[in-house]
Amino acid sequence: MLTPFQFSQLAATAWCGPALTCHFASVQRYVASSGYITETYHVSYHAGEGQQHVYQAGAPCPFVAILQAVAAFAERCTVPLLGATVQGHAARIVSAAEQAFSGAPAPAPVPVPEVVCAECGEGRDAFGQCRCYVPAPHLVASAA
Repeated sequence: MLTPFQFSQLAATAWCGPALTCHFASVQRYVASSGYITETYHVSYHAGEGQQHVYQAGAPCPFVAILQAVAAFAERCTVPLLGATVQGHAARIVSAAEQAFSGAPAPAPVPVPEVVCAECGEGRDAFGQCRCYVPAPHLVASAA
């Protein structure tokens, strides 16, 4: 399904936790003489100096292997918000990769205005105005 290089890149991109000493991503392929073929994807994240914290997983699906390794980190993480953030980031990266590899059309991006009004929450138009914009009286008088 994925080459070892693609799998390694995906595993590196999916991690957003503490700084890694290194990560290992490998694809093991078994081919029987009868023609049976199976692949297993393994990923391990090594966080901290001396590689004292290792979070690893192996699965027949590369996406599941990455999510399980990240979930292993989240289970042992002492800061719950960090664990949830790391899992959310990995889920978004894996979901985008699944979408790209499936060949399905990418969802249309929702246009987000660059500047949003703090009061009404709407985007501003080309003149910097929004629905709740009221010009100052001295600007109206000088513009007339």
